[in-house]
Order: sequence, then structure tokens, then C-alpha cells
Amino acid sequence: MLSKGFKIVSPNTFEIYYEDVNIKANEALVKIDMAAICKADLRYFLGLRSERILGLKYPMRLLHEAVGTIIKDPTNTFEIGDTVVLVPNITDCSINGGEGNCNLYKNVAICPLKDNNLGENYCPKAKFASSNIDGFSCEYISFPISNIVKVGHKVSKEVAVFSELTSVAMAAMRRVRDLNSKTIALWGDGIVGYILASVLKSKTNSKIIVIGKHEEKLKKFPVDNYYLVGQSSLKELNMDIAFECVGGIGSQGAINEIIDSIAIGGEIVLTGVSEENIEINTRKILEKGLRLTGTTRSSIEDFQESVKLMENLNYSNSIEQLINGVKVINNISDYYVVFEEEVKNKSLGKTIMKFSI
Repeated sequence: MLSKGFKIVSPNTFEIYYEDVNIKANEALVKIDMAAICKADLRYFLGLRSERILGLKYPMRLLHEAVGTIIKDPTNTFEIGDTVVLVPNITDCSINGGEGNCNLYKNVAICPLKDNNLGENYCPKAKFASSNIDGFSCEYISFPISNIVKVGHKVSKEVAVFSELTSVAMAAMRRVRDLNSKTIALWGDGIVGYILASVLKSKTNSKIIVIGKHEEKLKKFPVDNYYLVGQSSLKELNMDIAFECVGGIGSQGAINEIIDSIAIGGEIVLTGVSEENIEINTRKILEKGLRLTGTTRSSIEDFQESVKLMENLNYSNSIEQLINGVKVINNISDYYVVFEEEVKNKSLGKTIMKFSI
């Protein structure tokens, strides 16, 4: 089956590609229905990576936040017409049926990533859609059964597009030992912070607060309280856990403010991506006995938990606030328009693309 798609070939330049899609073993044919643009997609679009990295990536289909429909499944795991989300992080063990089929840890009985409760999203050999393999900006794709998660009838496709970001929040939460009966703070007033706050509010009994620069955004967060960056009262909040959701060079100030404000023995989780090295106050980390950890991407189980959570009406209502609109993608010009809009987008939400190519 021929599939039309769009690939980034150089900064600010997409081209149309036609590819013959053949269903591979243990894969299903999926029609891409809706998708959204991530900050990582924008970095490739604008060429905001090193020239060497971009040279390795182009040409490549972007997008890793997508919802589709099952067209054909030779394994009969899914029914034709099922609405599904695609897990972009693909590993040998997931597509080959579990442990013992890993090309990285061939001589161990138990994968150390699972043994340490890390998850396959930390596998150094993982393939990730729109990063080191093609993403979902196409009509049809043959995709591993193991990395497809069915979406319930109660969840709209527009909301389901946010499964990937929700799963990233789930993965970040897994890095902390106990999230209940705590004071939890989030630094960052963007979409990642909003979704993480929404998940925490839905799944814990802790007090949730958010710290950011833009009060008009902070007011929209489903939290117990919000504060502006730099407020002296932050040190009085006795925070047990803090999530950094800023990224970029701005993460330097956020992490150092967290270190200054968090309680002795507190836990810090870093979620933001920075292309540059940043400086943090290691002396105070030592003096306060802080535990600092990082998180990236998400696992198949995180996606499964995300889809379940989206059946929660309060959570899905929170996610609906992030939908700035739905743009039908009939051609490559429409595709360009949404990317250019997202580059300029300063709001909390994003535009959903409905593929009709």
C-alpha cells in the first residue's frame, strides 16, 4: 500500500515522500488520524541542533504524538477500526516478546532496566519515532503490535493525542519512591508542567504547587497554589519533592531555585531538555542531602496507564483545556502552517492536526 508522508529535509523545509508500506511480522497497519507537534519536532524544523546531528537526522518524518485506526492486524490482537495510540519508544525486547530477546543484554537473566524499575525508555539501543527513526507524519504505517495501545470509546481522539505527554508525566513520577501525603512543587508553566500537575492531582493525595513566570498561565493549572519565580516565600513551603519542567538554558535558574527552596533530604526530578551545559549548586545538594534524578520519554506501561487515566472525566477535562484548535491537514501547505503557528505559539496548549492527506 502506498502511503504519502512529509519529511523534514533541511531547516524549515519539508518534502512529500511516497512509500510502499508492507506489514511486517508482528506488526499492524495503522492509519494516522490525529497528531500534535512536540518541542523536539520544532528543534528539527528550525534546525536548532548541531550541524552534525541534523546531518544524521535529515530526511526524517517528524511527530511522535499520534492517534490512529487499525486497518489490518494479521495477529488478531486488535480489531479493524480500533482507535489506538502508538508508543514511539521501540526496543528489541518489546518487539521480540520480552526478556531473552535483547541484543544489548544477551547474557543476563533479567534486564537491568526492568530489575531497577527504570523501564525500556532508558534502553541505549531504543529506537524513537521522529528522533532516530521516522515519525508519524504519514497516511499509513506498519507498527509493532507491542507498541500499540487501544484507546477506550469514552476518550476522544483529540484528547488521546495527549497520551504521549501524559505517559512522560507517568515516567517522571516513577522516579520518586513515594508521592502521597507530600508537598510537591513543579517548576515550569508550560504544557509538560500542566500535564504533570494534572496527573499528580488525579493520582495522589499530596499538596501540589507550581512555580513559573507567567501568572496568566499559572492560574489555569489544576493545583492547590501557584507562585512566581523568585518569591522569597518559596523557602517556607517545606517542599518534599520538586519536578523541573523548564528545559533549555532556563533550567539552570529553575534547578538552582529548587535546590535553594526544597526541604533537607528532598527529591528532585529533572524533565527538561537542554542543548547546553548548565551550572548548578552542587555544594548545596551535598549539604542538604538531596536526591537528584532524571527522566526521559516513557514506556509501554506508562502509555497503558495514560490511556486508563484519560477515562477519568476530571483528567480529560483538564486535557481539553490544552486544545487550541483542530487543523485539517489536506496537503503539505497545511502542514507548514501548523508548524509555523507552533513556532510562534506562546499559549499553554497546542493545535491538533487531523490528517486527511
